[in-house]
Amino acid sequence: MARSDDYKAGRLCSVIGKKTVVEGVVRGNELLRIDGLVKGEVRSEGKVIIGNGGCVEGKIYAEEIFVGGTIRGELFASGKVEANKTGEILGDIHTKTLIVDENAVFEGRCEMIREKKEEEIPREELPSE
Repeated sequence: MARSDDYKAGRLCSVIGKKTVVEGVVRGNELLRIDGLVKGEVRSEGKVIIGNGGCVEGKIYAEEIFVGGTIRGELFASGKVEANKTGEILGDIHTKTLIVDENAVFEGRCEMIREKKEEEIPREELPSE
């Protein structure tokens, strides 16, 4: 299991530092690491890492979300959500894949997203021959 601290600043594109507070919407399409506090919404086309001590109070939309800190809000990941032993998720998760360390905290519901297969599509939606 990857740890949120395994991602070094040299490989990151954006970092919200430990003593930084951001209020509002954070948008990006590159890797983002949050070690400070975000009050609002995070939207990324890439990966979001909540480092140990980092906190997000609001919704997160991303491809992948790695949690080593605290999230109080809803998570939407097209790929996966992973919480390590220091991770704390207090809210609902919508993701394709969920990995939770046995020492992590998760209080909420999880909806596992899966792609629709052709055989699951009602007949009337299929194009006629």
